[in-house]
Amino acid sequence: MRPSSVADLARRDPVIPGLGVVLDPDAFAAALHAANPEAAVRAARIVYVKYKPQSYCRVAYRLDVGGAEVDVAVRACRPDDLASRLEDRSWTGVWGPLGPGRIVLDHCAAIVTVFPYDVKLPQLRELTDVAQRRGLLRELFADRSDLRNGELRGLRYLPERRYVAELYAPPPGHGRALLKAYVVKDYIRAKSHALAFQSRGPLRVARLLGRSESGRLLAFEWLPGRPLIDLSIDLSVAFDGGAAIATGAALAVLHAEHAEGLPYWTREAEGAGLVARARELGFICPQLARRADALAQRLGAQLAAAPAVRHPIHGDFSAKQVLVGDEGVAIIDFDLACYGDPAEDVGNFMAGVERYALRGDLSPRRVEALRDGLLEGYALAARSRLPTRIGLYAAAGLLRRAGLPFCYREPDWERRTELLLERAEARLNPVPKRVKVTTELPQDAALPGLVAIHAAGLARVLAGLGLDANRVEVRLRAYTPGLRATLEARAGD
Repeated sequence: MRPSSVADLARRDPVIPGLGVVLDPDAFAAALHAANPEAAVRAARIVYVKYKPQSYCRVAYRLDVGGAEVDVAVRACRPDDLASRLEDRSWTGVWGPLGPGRIVLDHCAAIVTVFPYDVKLPQLRELTDVAQRRGLLRELFADRSDLRNGELRGLRYLPERRYVAELYAPPPGHGRALLKAYVVKDYIRAKSHALAFQSRGPLRVARLLGRSESGRLLAFEWLPGRPLIDLSIDLSVAFDGGAAIATGAALAVLHAEHAEGLPYWTREAEGAGLVARARELGFICPQLARRADALAQRLGAQLAAAPAVRHPIHGDFSAKQVLVGDEGVAIIDFDLACYGDPAEDVGNFMAGVERYALRGDLSPRRVEALRDGLLEGYALAARSRLPTRIGLYAAAGLLRRAGLPFCYREPDWERRTELLLERAEARLNPVPKRVKVTTELPQDAALPGLVAIHAAGLARVLAGLGLDANRVEVRLRAYTPGLRATLEARAGD
């Protein structure tokens, strides 16, 4: 983030006096040195930013401390909120590479916490202490002695939200499991969702191996494989779309399952979430505020007008949530699963793919393979037409992602944000592709009618409509890829 961007944001949000410090790695490192001169902080890199304008800004940092990587989180808040944050005393006695586990930057109303100290994930201290970890693991794995003595390899850490790690048995053992630590409210939801879906047909899901109520931990079966998005980006891997077809089939099976205990994602909640996201985006990028709000209002109106749909859905589906292995594909991470519109999962997948394309990570050819493969696999497995409103949900997914370039501190994040917004607007108002009138029909897995014509042959399709194929000529008059094709049928004499 350019220093001018940080200064401008801090100027417009004086309610959070430490905003300019926590969003500037150099300024943050200097503040840490001033608070603890003995800490050998060589460099600071932002991993993720969670910003609620005029409320707080939480930044996950990775520091180079004496040549070792250290994860810390800093939360800049309103001065009036600082006192309540300081009431927690659980940090007492926690020491690490920076000295104390908690450092207060009084001059800018900010609190720094050093992993494993986390006020909302206190179980991290137990997990990272060998003796205490074994107690938790005994609760998790009553019948797996190899894993009860396992070691941890951290995979993902979202301060004050979630920690994900690989648990592996020490040699000569070979056992592995995925361990997830949650805050209180997320644990209750995740525990319920962990048993909602079952492996069936092309769908593979990780089995729940154990849970710890005291530690708010869930342990899942370790599924081998690489994320679909990684395979798609890796140019050294031959990518023919087969994995995307298998993913579409697995997603269709998931939508047909009889999952229990999931919340219902209402149309009103969908619209309200989009409006809130647009307002945050508008504060970060004032020049885009009107466009973002107008887009959110239009999306909300169209969603509100759509009929209620109640199917089990993943709720956060993307190519990152799919593992591709020798035994097929697996869908992972059901923490946000709910009852809703299946088109949301499909559209969200499309939005994620388009974001990677706009970043330059995916070529147009691979984007097409992912998009068409997913739709083809879904249509074949569902044995019915694809969900309607895929384009609408793709636009919503792009709007939700428009703030990610800022959150991940990507280069030229303002331009990338605008490109995502432009793409969302284009998705909501697709321009029909002008085509010459022709009797050759395009291959488009998103249009079941065209799929049926290509698969079954024109004669069988027309016969089903009561027309004589020998006396009818079909012409393509207009075509919007992925949405509609206008065909003209002319009867002969």
